[in-house]
Amino acid sequence: MRVTLYPTAESLEQAVLAGGTAVVFDVLRATSTIVTALAHGCRGVVTVVDPAEAQEVAARLAGENIPVLLAGERGGEKIPGFPHGNSPLEFRPEVVGGRMLVLTTSNGTRALNLAAGRAGTVLVGSLLNARAVAREVCRLGRDVTLACAGTQGEFSLEDALGAGMVVLEMVKMADPGWLYCSTPGASGLDLSDFAVAALHLALAYKDNPRRAFDHSLHGRKLFSMGLAADLDWCASLNTCEVVPVVGEGKEIIPGCPVIVRS
Repeated sequence: MRVTLYPTAESLEQAVLAGGTAVVFDVLRATSTIVTALAHGCRGVVTVVDPAEAQEVAARLAGENIPVLLAGERGGEKIPGFPHGNSPLEFRPEVVGGRMLVLTTSNGTRALNLAAGRAGTVLVGSLLNARAVAREVCRLGRDVTLACAGTQGEFSLEDALGAGMVVLEMVKMADPGWLYCSTPGASGLDLSDFAVAALHLALAYKDNPRRAFDHSLHGRKLFSMGLAADLDWCASLNTCEVVPVVGEGKEIIPGCPVIVRS
């Protein structure tokens, strides 16, 4: 199985994803929020790039008597006029249960929308569900693209860490001894150089993923904004079994992908 990693949404624009599996990561915080919301009983998530379009989508769903939540952020801050931001802690079971979430974020929803419709299957990854995602990728058995959203076009340490944790779990499932030998491909996994780098990043932080956020630019920014509790939540490794799958939203909102629970 070929495992390729793209470090930013911009690099993903040139990727050839047809027929394979893609996993999208925006660990701080969009994909962690999506995983949390679905684990807490959310009916589904519509990812939208533009805030104005997100408002239109939410209004359309509400007009069809579909319970809906509108959420979004730019620069880490809740968008003015939006009821919810991008904190996973906002989406408790009593808030999201049975409702559709319409979400727009600075980086993550763009990466998800780029991957949607281009890969055979698009999954949503985070530290929360890394092991569950790895299990599903191995079950599907196709070449996989690990797509990191990045931050404003730049590499993000936390997204690469999320991808690396998935690679680490895949290696453990295929052949744990591969971690301690020097023979590439011994596990049956053909890792790109970026994927190897992400794997070793995961090995460095596996005992304390939260520390990576203290080292990352975006993690330090969110901490300075008083969002330490969000960082703690997003660093919870392998605490969730939900593997969100991105499907076409033709029946709900044309042109907008819908993330559904697997």
